[in-house]
Amino acid sequence: MRFPSAALLALGAMVVAAATAAAIVVAVPAEVPAALRTAAPTSTVRVTERTDADERQVQLALDTGAPRAVVTSRTGTVTTSTCSTGAPVRSGDVLARVDGRPVIALASDEPLWRDLELGDRGADVTGLQRELTRLGAGLSIDGVLGPGTLRAAHQFLVDRGVDRDDLPDDVVPRDPFAWVPAAENAVLACVAVVGAAVDADGVLVELPAELRGARIEALPVDPAPGERVLRIGNADVPIDAAGVVSSPTSLAAITALPEYAATVASADGVPTVAVTWTLSRPRTVQVVPPTALWDLEGDRACVQPTTGRPLRVEVLGSELGQSFVRVPGGRTLDRIRAAPDRSSSCR
Repeated sequence: MRFPSAALLALGAMVVAAATAAAIVVAVPAEVPAALRTAAPTSTVRVTERTDADERQVQLALDTGAPRAVVTSRTGTVTTSTCSTGAPVRSGDVLARVDGRPVIALASDEPLWRDLELGDRGADVTGLQRELTRLGAGLSIDGVLGPGTLRAAHQFLVDRGVDRDDLPDDVVPRDPFAWVPAAENAVLACVAVVGAAVDADGVLVELPAELRGARIEALPVDPAPGERVLRIGNADVPIDAAGVVSSPTSLAAITALPEYAATVASADGVPTVAVTWTLSRPRTVQVVPPTALWDLEGDRACVQPTTGRPLRVEVLGSELGQSFVRVPGGRTLDRIRAAPDRSSSCR
């Protein structure tokens, strides 16, 4: 009888060992990587807070009037101009020089239509006093051109390049001033050309058309309660509950914006501009998952804190898988059940 050689015995041992190892691998399941495991359901969630301004995108229709312009009574050649379509015209700024003499923007209530002499009275005097005071003169606004108003007006002109020797002792001359409708005004077009004569109408700058009113074309449904503003560019403009802007101050603020000038210049028909309709004072809301709400009725629903009875909450809105709620009485939620028992009610 022949016995297996040592080499065959060794090979057989290796085969048996491999089979045993394979059996162990099959018998013991591999551990699933953490990234592939099914997440255990969360029974409670922490409630967070955020501010919410209930911002809505709307179209604002503009009721515009006649075109406007900044004109000068000076005649001669334009020697300098500070006008730029990318920058506003501000009351108190030197707009241009005609034959080397400055032309100064002034947003008085009424355009200066005469040379003002000591003792003169009228709306033009009142407007001059009010604007000089806004620009820092600190006058008494009484509609009478007294010595204080005369000195302040002369100093205002001298500070902006008017030669003191050109100023009559008891007179505020009209010709250095160019009336502008607001403290800050958007520019539609720069008309004055350096080196050219002032045209027959005296126009230096074209302004956008007068804004007589503005309204939201279609008010959004179910807005959050509270006072609202229109956000146009970098400005917030008050608006009434009906979506109408009518106050002169608010209309002037819109007119001064570059967005207004660009819209009016390019409009075909009634000009409209896209704006944001937002709460003037953002509200604080509590953020919960939609699954935590039940027994919804109108804008009311239930949530279940981790302890105690269910609570009635006001549902203010939702966004990207989040619901915004507020508890009556100002109570702040901490943790709530993500999947509450819906068999009971909080009514």
